[in-house]
Amino acid sequence: MPKLQIEPATLAPAELDAHLAAGWYRVGHRLITTDLLLWQGELRSTLWTRLDVRGHRFGRSLRKLMAQNGRRFEVRVGALALDEPREALYAAYRESVGGDRAPRLDDVVGGERGRALFDTREISVWSEDRLVAFSWFDVGAESVESVIGVFDPAHKKHSLGLYTLLLEIEETAALGRRFHYAGYVLAEPSGMDYKRRVGALEFFDPETASWLPAPPFAEGQSPAEILRRRIDEAERALTGAGVAVIRCQNPALEVRGLLEQVPKCPPEPIFLVCETAAPPWVLLVTWDARRGAHAVQLARAATGVVEYGPSGPRAELRIYLVEEPLAQGCSAGEAVDIVTGWLARIVMGRGSAPARAAPW
Repeated sequence: MPKLQIEPATLAPAELDAHLAAGWYRVGHRLITTDLLLWQGELRSTLWTRLDVRGHRFGRSLRKLMAQNGRRFEVRVGALALDEPREALYAAYRESVGGDRAPRLDDVVGGERGRALFDTREISVWSEDRLVAFSWFDVGAESVESVIGVFDPAHKKHSLGLYTLLLEIEETAALGRRFHYAGYVLAEPSGMDYKRRVGALEFFDPETASWLPAPPFAEGQSPAEILRRRIDEAERALTGAGVAVIRCQNPALEVRGLLEQVPKCPPEPIFLVCETAAPPWVLLVTWDARRGAHAVQLARAATGVVEYGPSGPRAELRIYLVEEPLAQGCSAGEAVDIVTGWLARIVMGRGSAPARAAPW
């Protein structure tokens, strides 16, 4: 769920360093930043991480893993390689770990454009002559950015995903770079937590644009957790009052740039939709994190055709266009009163609405 994206025409090593230090990360040929992510269907807060490799030493258990795998496998460091053995390994890896991942390795690096922008290199792990794992990383002037780690599911017991990450950190020091960026972890427990094992990570605070020795918010108080709790609170209150609600993950965020193109779309990542007796009019109940309160908005549903890529696929998307803010800075109980009042007003004919939604 990228908050911002840029597509640089050129990217010098020092410019990559600056973007990474500001909480940006490479995806294909773009750079993105975000503080929220859909993880297994649920909104989570991201924590961007980095490791200062100067004088860094792995803990005992990691040194043991490095020694064992060093005896078991051969490690090679070299240029980025795209070939059928790597595609086959990536396909097996994708099938094993699941998740929303690029269909092919060329998509991971952003095709020719991405390969031209970034200095991407590879660490590969071999069992005799068989490729069992590899990772790709971008090299900046003082930074190394981890792009992807892939391993053979048959060798899962050897922790090859973690192993290649540790090898990247060693390579960062060997190249004379200061920081290793491994992307984000989540504020709540997830399968990404293996990244935390490498040592004393720093965490990016988007509010102050600074790096901290600990996450910028207390346990259970991440923005996504607060948002989910507040939306839950409003949903319970509305349901208790007999109002049918739909919990909606903002469809406008599915299409890059749509919020800028259609400014009436609400920016909140999740909200509640209350259908009215005069479609396409709906009432939206949102959580305004800045005010620390709920808001109620009159909106209309609209549909349009979007293209998700240069050659498709084309798909119809239903979004919501805010026409009038009805209340801001209200409690869940006050939001219920406003919603039920407006629903009654529309039923009694005192509200006006077009017969059907206009395309956006």
